[in-house]
Amino acid sequence: MENFIEKNKDGLIEIVREILKIRSVEQEAAENAPFGEGVKAALQFALATGEKMGFKVKNLDNYAGYVEYGEGKELISVLGHLDVVPEGNGWDYPPYGAEIYDGKLYGRGTSDDKGPIMAALFGLYAIKEMRIPLKKRVRIIFGTNEESDWKGINYYKSIEKEPLIGFTPDGNFPVINCEKGILRITLVKKFAYDNMDITVKGGERANMVPDYAEAMLDQKIIKQIQNVPESISISENKIIAKGRSAHAAKPWQGENAAAILCETLSQVSMSEDVKSIIQFVSDKIGRTFYGEKIGVEKEDKLSGKLTLNLGVLNIDKKHGKMLIDIRYPVTDKMERIVDHIKMEAEKYGILVGKIFSLLPIFVDEKEPLVQKLISTYEEETGEKGCAMAIGGGTYSRIMDKGVAFGPVFPGVKPVEHEANEYISIDNLVKLAKIYAKAIQRLAE
Repeated sequence: MENFIEKNKDGLIEIVREILKIRSVEQEAAENAPFGEGVKAALQFALATGEKMGFKVKNLDNYAGYVEYGEGKELISVLGHLDVVPEGNGWDYPPYGAEIYDGKLYGRGTSDDKGPIMAALFGLYAIKEMRIPLKKRVRIIFGTNEESDWKGINYYKSIEKEPLIGFTPDGNFPVINCEKGILRITLVKKFAYDNMDITVKGGERANMVPDYAEAMLDQKIIKQIQNVPESISISENKIIAKGRSAHAAKPWQGENAAAILCETLSQVSMSEDVKSIIQFVSDKIGRTFYGEKIGVEKEDKLSGKLTLNLGVLNIDKKHGKMLIDIRYPVTDKMERIVDHIKMEAEKYGILVGKIFSLLPIFVDEKEPLVQKLISTYEEETGEKGCAMAIGGGTYSRIMDKGVAFGPVFPGVKPVEHEANEYISIDNLVKLAKIYAKAIQRLAE
């Protein structure tokens, strides 16, 4: 298998480059495109690629799809997603150009998760072409809105009833067997009177640290600002805050532009309704990462600290709205967090709206699934394997028994959700080899 992948690596690279060129950011639903035309195009490309490889394919109404190979009653699944977060700002290379420089392939989705899931598909292709015997069927399953509310993979589960057992190539090596719980909380305040003072817009997704935020306001209000940090620029009636994007599971790797903007705006006078939102962000979130200002901090030995990220902040004429992303330890309770945030927000006249949640997961390290993946990693890399916990949320949660297995190698800086996201060509090829071996071992 390894020789086949090495010999045909140009084919793998080309497949990944082509799917990277599709801007598969979730958009408004269209006809036969529940998550927009870009996501639909990426799914259709992945399935068409699988069909060309000689696999059985199935499209589940453009909500999800899969490639299947082999015979047998039991099924091993590899789950990945084809949707990507918005590209954001600060790119040195076109985010959908799929360009290669110095041995690195750049583009949104290279590491999260188009590159890895297509590497897994290519690994299965190597098994097929080399006629490696398997005792179980294997599916490469393509999800479509993992970066938001998982409707695509839930639609898959509503139709396909076989147990989901396997891995997702959407985390870190060696093996992730523990994931924190995820909470995405919408906070809303409707204004008693029309807001004529200021409009604010920052962030695009709850699970991204916003790298840009802006406020439009009257010159009389702007003149009240005394201390202007370097990350703030003021031009006529606009204030712009620039930060650095990062994944919400690791907010310390970014700089939250929305929080920076609110800290600056907290100096000035404005209508009470609007001021309460600005003050809430400044007082209860700020540029902290662990929920300590709002009082929901928590830590355990199994999964580490709770993290909190203000991902979106919008203030218009009628209301203000915030989206907050929280990753909490496996021993914590969602209800504790929600109740406390509700209590603190109400002090500012802000109400809790929609709540999206994913419970934490844990698969015992002694399970054969985990042990086989650890041994595969050790054999293929020569490095010691282990199981570990993360704050990210992967499709492991949707599986009956599943873990995350790569694609980020130890010592490699994670770049998902950041500008200039990339994967090295060497690591892409290595992924295909590792995933081929892992699929073989799980299905033998």
